[in-house]
Amino acid sequence: MDKTAKLLRRLAAGSQRLLADNLVGVYLHGSYVLGGYNPAVSDLDYLMVVMRPLTLHEKADLMHFTTEDLLPLAPAKGLEFHVLLLAHTRHFRQPMPFDFHFSEYHRAEYFRDPAAYIEGMQGTDPDLGAHLMVVQTHGRVLTGLPIQDVFAPVPPAAYWQSILYDIADAPRQVLNHPTYITLNLCRVLAYREDGAILSKQAGGEWGEDHLPKLYQPLASYALASYEGDEQLKDVDGAMLDHFGPHLLIRFAHECITAINDRQGTENSGETHAKTSPAD
Repeated sequence: MDKTAKLLRRLAAGSQRLLADNLVGVYLHGSYVLGGYNPAVSDLDYLMVVMRPLTLHEKADLMHFTTEDLLPLAPAKGLEFHVLLLAHTRHFRQPMPFDFHFSEYHRAEYFRDPAAYIEGMQGTDPDLGAHLMVVQTHGRVLTGLPIQDVFAPVPPAAYWQSILYDIADAPRQVLNHPTYITLNLCRVLAYREDGAILSKQAGGEWGEDHLPKLYQPLASYALASYEGDEQLKDVDGAMLDHFGPHLLIRFAHECITAINDRQGTENSGETHAKTSPAD
């Protein structure tokens, strides 16, 4: 059994043990269900749906379980999860409220002051519109009720706004994270052009065929790096050295301009998501 399979079994069993009859289910989304999962560069994304809000004690137990039992088996970019209330998932709104959240981005903040993190980590998240759409179209039930009994449909316009939010800083972030930003821009363009909900890997494949010829090598290089076994920080440095900052910044700006121009001439709410078979 590989590390990810062991991680998923541990996540399912631990969630049932910790949350008991409050647990509605645990639902996988992200690259793992979209077919682009690579433990060397990916994270593992999931949603935990509960009947009632977690107490501070329950959140502390959940974080102990996450850091002690799950993170040692996690892929290179760690884990990302939200705890959502069933009353909210059955009645979609944007932005979606969450009861608790953790990701690799917040790891240092949590370990710096666990009590403060646990008490303060709740609110709304614009990214949840995209996560919930992926659950609806490609998601996997790790444990719990069927997806159709838990999640209301996500309007295409809400999904579009969510993925726009995710690329808003692309021109400023592309030099720090060229592989991720390149592939993410490709998959946003793919949705804008074709209505396709894609992983970063599939977005790169789309970019190889559909980007202007000047930028197709960026997609190819980012895709090859993402599919490899090297750590993301190493491939990001190599990509920056290979293409240079000017081309990467120009690419990001032109993608954002193309997306905004298209948004101005079409009603994004009329874009209908097409789904491709999940691996």
